[in-house]
Amino acid sequence: MTPDTLALVESPAQLLHLLEWCHVEQAADRTRLAVLLPNDAGTVTQLRSMADFAEEEGIGIEWYSPRESATAGLRTVAALRRSVAGARRLVVGDPFSGMIHTLLPFARPHEVVVVDDGTATLEFAAQLAHGESLQRWHSGPATGLLRGPLGRHARSFFGSGRLRLFTVMSVTSVPGSRVQRHGYDWTRRRFGPPRPLRGLDVIGSSLVETGVVELESYLDAVSRLAVDPGAGGRYFAHRREDPEKLRRLAQRSGLHIVRPKVPLEIELRRGPVATQLASFPSSVGYTLPLVLAGVGTRIAVQPLPETMIHRHVSARAREFLEQVGADMRRAAAGLGVGAYELTSA
Repeated sequence: MTPDTLALVESPAQLLHLLEWCHVEQAADRTRLAVLLPNDAGTVTQLRSMADFAEEEGIGIEWYSPRESATAGLRTVAALRRSVAGARRLVVGDPFSGMIHTLLPFARPHEVVVVDDGTATLEFAAQLAHGESLQRWHSGPATGLLRGPLGRHARSFFGSGRLRLFTVMSVTSVPGSRVQRHGYDWTRRRFGPPRPLRGLDVIGSSLVETGVVELESYLDAVSRLAVDPGAGGRYFAHRREDPEKLRRLAQRSGLHIVRPKVPLEIELRRGPVATQLASFPSSVGYTLPLVLAGVGTRIAVQPLPETMIHRHVSARAREFLEQVGADMRRAAAGLGVGAYELTSA
């Protein structure tokens, strides 16, 4: 079948959710995938691993490196503009991406699908509903000034009445769009069920790397969770976490550092998985209750006290983190996986 769908993704989670969408829509053979590679090695490694699964499903893949240089960015736009213009359906992984915003003026699709990008989907839906220029929740004002025109065009593009939001996040409606929920059917069919292990594993976060949380406070918080270092618990690192930070964390907490080569939803579904998981506000609080439903794992949602957060973090970002934490607890409890809060002296 001739591809009529062009997908633009930049992260392993976006590629996973594209696979979930193709599974639901039976659209793999109609989909052409353009991977817009980032610069960090961890993300590229996971994208390469996920591409193997996409090829197994029959999705054609092309690779671009727009962030290598300004010239590379221009080459990517030149290479993709015709494909973007000719796509009947456009699937977007990151609606905040500057590269994707640059390509949108060429697009004339009948339908636009935004596949899940974790908690960023919540902010996207909120900004779209309020008619705001699209900007990441932790971005500074300078970013908004530089990319304002593109962000405003992107808001108009996604708000034009042809949008479908494919998500597991707690989004109920977005004006002028359709919300389509999914339950990780492809992941659950393809992997597992996992073998449960006794003990506690910690889900890593890139909140330090994005400048939201202070390093020492984060190391202390994780170490307090590892109340029994001798138990051999694991720390599943986020793909963007700094290696030196992870070295210090392992030394201080006694946790074994695991750097997954696939998104955590697949890593834990393949197993083994601990019967207790601890996570700070993150998209895994929404995704893992679905992926691990029926396994018997409980998810501990950890709060972020004011003392952990950098002073320069905006009130809007703080409110967003609070919302995510509260939503995570409701999501886990509502799905019967079990949500609780770990406390330790």
